[in-house]
This record gives sequence, structure tokens and C-alpha cells, in this order.
Amino acid sequence: MSSYHQPVQGELATAARTGPEVGAAPSVPGGRRADRRRKKGHKGAFRPDIEGLRAVAVLLVLVYHAVPKSLRGGFVGVDVFFVISGFLITSLLVKEIGRTGRLSLGAFYARRAKRLLPAACLAVLAAAVLTYLYLPVTQRSTFGGDLLAASLYVVNWRLADRSVDYLAADVLPSPVQHFWSLAVEEQFYLVWPVLIVLALWLAPRLRWSLTRMLAVAITLVAGASLAFSVYYTGKSPAQAFFVTPTRLWELAVGAIVALALPKLAGLGRGAGAALTTLGLLAVLGGGYFLDGSYAWPGYWALLPTVGAALVLIGGVGGPSGAGRVLALPPMVWVGGISYSLYLWHWPLLVAAQAKWGDGGKVGVLAVAVSVVPAWLSHKLVENPIRFSAALSRPFKATWAVGVPSTALAVAAGLLLTLGTGGGSGGPVAGAAALTGLSDQQQSDLWKTDKYPTVQPDPLKATADVPAAYGMKCQAGQEATTVASCDFGDTSAATVVVMAGDSKVLQWQPALDEIGKAHGIHVVTVTKSSCAFADTVAVLNDRPYKSCADWNKKAMAKILELRPAMVLTSQNSAHALADASGSGAGDLPPMRDGLERSWTKLQKAGIPVTVLLNNVNGVPSPVYECVAKNKSKLSACAFDSNYETAQLQTELAKKVGAGVIDLNPMICPGGRCPAVIGSALVYRDGSHITATYVKTLVPALQDRLKQEFDRNRIAWK
Repeated sequence: MSSYHQPVQGELATAARTGPEVGAAPSVPGGRRADRRRKKGHKGAFRPDIEGLRAVAVLLVLVYHAVPKSLRGGFVGVDVFFVISGFLITSLLVKEIGRTGRLSLGAFYARRAKRLLPAACLAVLAAAVLTYLYLPVTQRSTFGGDLLAASLYVVNWRLADRSVDYLAADVLPSPVQHFWSLAVEEQFYLVWPVLIVLALWLAPRLRWSLTRMLAVAITLVAGASLAFSVYYTGKSPAQAFFVTPTRLWELAVGAIVALALPKLAGLGRGAGAALTTLGLLAVLGGGYFLDGSYAWPGYWALLPTVGAALVLIGGVGGPSGAGRVLALPPMVWVGGISYSLYLWHWPLLVAAQAKWGDGGKVGVLAVAVSVVPAWLSHKLVENPIRFSAALSRPFKATWAVGVPSTALAVAAGLLLTLGTGGGSGGPVAGAAALTGLSDQQQSDLWKTDKYPTVQPDPLKATADVPAAYGMKCQAGQEATTVASCDFGDTSAATVVVMAGDSKVLQWQPALDEIGKAHGIHVVTVTKSSCAFADTVAVLNDRPYKSCADWNKKAMAKILELRPAMVLTSQNSAHALADASGSGAGDLPPMRDGLERSWTKLQKAGIPVTVLLNNVNGVPSPVYECVAKNKSKLSACAFDSNYETAQLQTELAKKVGAGVIDLNPMICPGGRCPAVIGSALVYRDGSHITATYVKTLVPALQDRLKQEFDRNRIAWK
């Protein structure tokens, strides 16, 4: 369906005559053309205050990105953009319906393609070049995937998945991370005209006016989205920030304002000035007073969103109050290039920080420099294509602009993604290289600068994970249910449970092999960043509530299984004293929580053995250092930090639990090599690669047999 026809009369037709001009005008910069529009003085004329509001929105974002500590709530600028977009797009659609009685989807999408895709394609190509030149080679593949997702306007969903992916902890900010908001808007542009077409079709069948039908439909969408936003922000704030359903209501607020324009046309200038000033204060107040501690975009997002709506309403009769400031030529000029400025500032900022560090001066200079390519893009690419008479026909615009732009951007992403593959290589000695070496020789192993090969390839280190991850055996950070998987000899009567976080799960490849060889059924009961401990765990300086809930269920499952042994470990040595606390936590609450959990199992006749945590914290990330220093690997070695291992050792001695310590084979002599026996030791953070874990099978097998013997468990 390329268009839908329906006779339109009444208020909706009036809206087309009184609504803002939303085709070319809103993004035209200041100057003679804008001046001529302002002098017309009629209510359908160009609204400079909207361009000024765009300027406020983009400046909030730019300052927040350049110097985050100076404006911690600058992210609200994106919420303002959403309201403006919903307002302008709905006004455009309403105007077309009122003028022609129909809505051409083909023409609408062609206009969007001409308006958005060429400038976005240029920014993606620039981001690809900057990624290749300045960002770590180990992350090119990941960022190539980001560029691909940005080109197809689905990057917000990719970032939402990554935000709760524990294995993505080392991934730097993406050079196209800012495209998440553009993706939300593009998805809105796809569905919103279809919603209006459905309203056009449904209104006469219900014998409703089109205005009433649209008002009801948009209000229902806004209400449902806001309710979901509040719910999901509380449940999974990291994902809620990016996904479209939690943001749709902000665009719908702008749409409601656009639909209400006929009833607002008589608003007095005094009332308009008051509303504009109040709205602008709400937007600026949100930028100044809010920060990352507020879960976003839940109900707190109402502050900048409603503020932006008040500015749009207040300016319906012309700029007044704070609207006069928004209509000043410099504000109009910045608003005119706001789209290009938003596109260009972030990749330049990310590249500059990768090259020179993330200091405030670097951020300010990078953002300032971005004005130049933004203006050039606006002047030489965006506007010429947008206003081209040769591309006025929808079909021609789509094929001459939309398809090539998208294809070029997709190609850039694919080149980065496919151009970073490393060879798999052959078997490596790994921990076996320590055999026959004296203590001093082992301690000096970190001084080895070069190996003929390193496996896994540092470019693919983050993918060298236990099979358990691909099988989704570990509960995510938001989950409270127990996810478990079976390894080893799954038909064996002897059951060993791996309980804890990813630091115990990293041993799954070795325990799987040992289990199959010696008749042990290995069951995983793990959760991301969550120690197996009856305590108030901490995550991002806040109580990790889902961890406490999961621990109760994990304990119940283990008691039900009644395994022959529980193997446990975790990374964190800190917890909070109670659920009302905050901060990094302390040792005593974690020690007490571990003791409660271990003792409960032991009283139930289930022995506990702790696999000592390898290290707490490593230079970030080790595999990147290896990729840069293949002939100087000693530069990537670091001193061990055994804070958690010491806590585990002391507690095990107190309660009579077993201890398996493989740290001498990971950090010989207390100094940790990045590569041992051609095996890359670390994949992300302090997690050990599956490749190196497998080379530790003989050592782990010997220690595990000793624990079986100590607890009088039969060993096959």
C-alpha cells in the first residue's frame, strides 16, 4: 500500500493549515532564507524557536559527551530530540492528509531517505576509517558489526544486548554508539505512518472523526509505552535505555502536541511565554540536576519530555519569553546543523580519546573540531540532496539515494568485520610448558618476549569462552531463575555442582573433560557477577538484588540435587552490610555470606571445595596488549592480586572446606605472563581463555582427585 485516501474535514484539515511547516524548513539554518520566513508572520511559517530547541538538545549532548562531569544529565538532549521528531513528523503527515485527503507512504519514506541517509552514510564511512586508524585492532570486528547495525538502523538493539553481556565488559564505546537514538527514530518512522493509515481506515468504520481516532490511537500508544518504560527501566535499566518500546512514548508526546495544534492556535502570547520559559527550565534543569544514578528512561524522563512539549506549545503563536532566546540567529544556526553535528561529534570524540586519552581538553577540542565536518556535510551533502529537484520523485529518490547510501555503509561495516580474522593455529603447550622448570625459571617466564605462535589469536580472544556460554548455562545479571547445564558423564551417579559466577564457570571445559574420563556428572549453577554467598552482593555500587534472589533458588536446587561435592569460586571479595547500603562494599559482609552458604551445605552433608580465584583485576585488556606487542610480550605481564583468593583460603580453613589452588600455574612466582607456552592466558578482564584452561586439565584432575579422596568419594 503506497497511499491511502480518505476525505478529511474539520479540525484535522485545519491542522494542516495552521501546523508548523515541517518539510525543508525546520532544519534550514539561520540567514536570509530563515529571515524571510520569519517575516511572513503567519502561523504556518518557519518556527525558529524549534531550531533553537534543537540547538539546546544537541548542545546538552555535546557537553555531556565532551566533559561528562560538567553536565551529568546532558543525555536528556536525546529525549528532547525525540519529542521534536514526533511533533514534526506527525505535523507533516497531518498536513498532507488535510491538504490532499490521502497519505502517500512511498513519498514519505523517500523524503526520509533523502533527508537522513546520505549524511548518515558519510558519517558511518568516516567512523569506519577512524576505527581502522585509531581504535584497537582487537575490537575492529565488534565495531564492524556495530557499523553494520547502524547502517540498518537496528544498532540500538545490538547495544541493548551488549549492555547486559558480561563477556563484553572490555568493549570500548562504539564509534557509532550514538546511532542508537537515530535507530529508534527510524523505527518510529517506519511504523508511525502505518499507524496513521490504519486510523484513516478505521475512523469511518467506527463513525469517529479522524481527529478523535488519531488522538485515541496515539494516546494509547503513549500510555502503553510509558508504562512499559517505567516497568522495564526498573527491571533492566541497561537494556531499557536503548530499546524502542521504552522510548516510543516520548515521540508520541510530540505527536499529541502536533495533533492538538488547532485547539492551541489561540494561545495568548503571555501564556505562550510562560509555557516556553517553564518548558526550557525543565529541559535545562534535567540536564543539570539529573545524572546516571537515575534509572532512565522511566518516569524521570517526563521532566525533559514534558518540558520540550511545553516549549513546542508555547511557541505556537510565535516566539515569546524564553522562545525569543531560542529564536536568536546563533541558536537557529546550531539547530540547523544539529543533525550533522550529532552524527560527527561522537566518532571524532571516540577516536581522539583513543589516541590522546579521555581528558576534558581532548573532549572539548574533538567536539569543537566536529563543527567543521558537520557544517560541510550539511552544506555539501545533506541540503543539496534533500532539495534536489531531480530526486523529487519517490521511486527515484529511493533508488538513487537510499539504496546506494545504505549499501556503502553496510559495506564499510562488513569490511571491518571480515577483515580481522585470525588463524586458529595448532595445539599449544600452555601450562605443560612449566613442566621441568625450576621455581626460578617459572618465575622468570613472564620475561619471554616472543612465541612462534599465540593461540587463540588476540583478535579473537573474547570468543575463546567455555561452551557453557553458547548453551546459555549462566543466568544473566537481571535474571533470578537458576539456569543450569550438564557436562561430563551425564549418566554418572556422582554429581559435582559448579556454583558461583563466571570465575567458576571458566573451568567448565576442563571439568567437562575430567568428568567424561572419570565418571563425574558436572552440573553448572552460575550467575553473572554473583558469588554463591548468602549476602548483599554489590553491582555498580548498588545492591545486586537479583543476586540475592538467585542465591536462594540456587541453594534450594543444590540441596535438591544432593551432589557429591560443590566446587565454588567468585571474583568479588566485597559485599554490602545491608540492602540499604551503596558503594563498593567491604570484605566482612562477603566473608560472612560465604560462610553461611558453605556451612549450610556442609551441615546437609555436601562437602565444599573452593577453586581459588585467579586474580582480581588485570591491565585492561591483556589481549590488546599482546596484539600490539607480539615481539615484546613482557610488556603485558603484571603483578598478581589475590584479594579474593586470600579470603577464600582463610574461610576454607575456618570451616573445613577444601581448596584447589592453580594460581602458581597461572601467575608463576606472583608475576602473571600474558602468554604461557604459546597459549594466551586471558580473554576478557581476568577470565582465563578456554584454550589455557584445557592445558590445566592434568593439574586440576590431580587436585580434584585429592579432594575426592579427602571426602571419601569414589574416583573412577
